[in-house]
Amino acid sequence: MNELIGIDPGLAVYYAVDFLIIAAILASMRKLAGVVGNVSAHAELSERDNHAFGISLAGAAIAVAIMLMGAVSGEAAKNPASEAFIMLAYGGLGLVLMAITRKIFDNISLPDISIHSEIMKGNIAAALVDAGNMIATAIILRAVMVWVDSNSLVGLLFVLGGFLVSQVIMVAATAYRRRVYARHHGDSDLHKQLEQGNAALALRFAGHRIGIALAVTGASGIVIYTDAQLITGLATWSGVAVLMFITLTVLAILIRKAVLPGINVAEEVNQQGNIAIGAIEAAVYIAVGLLLAGLFG
Repeated sequence: MNELIGIDPGLAVYYAVDFLIIAAILASMRKLAGVVGNVSAHAELSERDNHAFGISLAGAAIAVAIMLMGAVSGEAAKNPASEAFIMLAYGGLGLVLMAITRKIFDNISLPDISIHSEIMKGNIAAALVDAGNMIATAIILRAVMVWVDSNSLVGLLFVLGGFLVSQVIMVAATAYRRRVYARHHGDSDLHKQLEQGNAALALRFAGHRIGIALAVTGASGIVIYTDAQLITGLATWSGVAVLMFITLTVLAILIRKAVLPGINVAEEVNQQGNIAIGAIEAAVYIAVGLLLAGLFG
């Protein structure tokens, strides 16, 4: 029977170290969210009953957990102390990068709307796109961490490089969504719809980002990692990641037409705020992303 168990009892201490660090980071999420947002998380959740703040915080917690999945993967360190250091280094780096992606999203991807301010106002749509953005970034970070499979400084540089690539892809994805929206609705823009609380549009937007992130993870299964080729490795990974992004976009359009035949999706989501259609579109993006990740990741 023991031959069927893949857990080494000798690594119990390492598992305990990883678990304690992960638990500590997740337990501090509420306090960190309050400090970063310069608000009282307790007041927002229990006094103001700010549902948007709760959705955003939940998205951040899921994102951090996904990112830490990448940090705990791979071989154990030489000793428990080294394992703790590596976990703290990757975990701390991941938290910093998650904070940076929020800034990029707010100031570059969607510069005409303050996502943070809208969340503080209780805007559910803003919270959904915020949560989707963080989860998508975490999925890509985890994929890079698993791909790197190295506890060296070079490994951390690969993670940083992968993060930068992910942000370029996400900014491009937002520009694509805004261009598509403007083509269908010249008298309005995506920012205004989010400010008005269009949850259907937010669901589709978040699903698109998560689907892209899942598709991009396929690059980690196609490109072979090596410490000796930092620039070449990252460039190759980036090229494959972009190809996955394009593939997802094309496949999702074709599948959407098959799943929602005869339905004016743009009108249903953008004008009528049809959450059902928005959710189905989000599901299509995520489903295609999962399939690409399963095939190549």
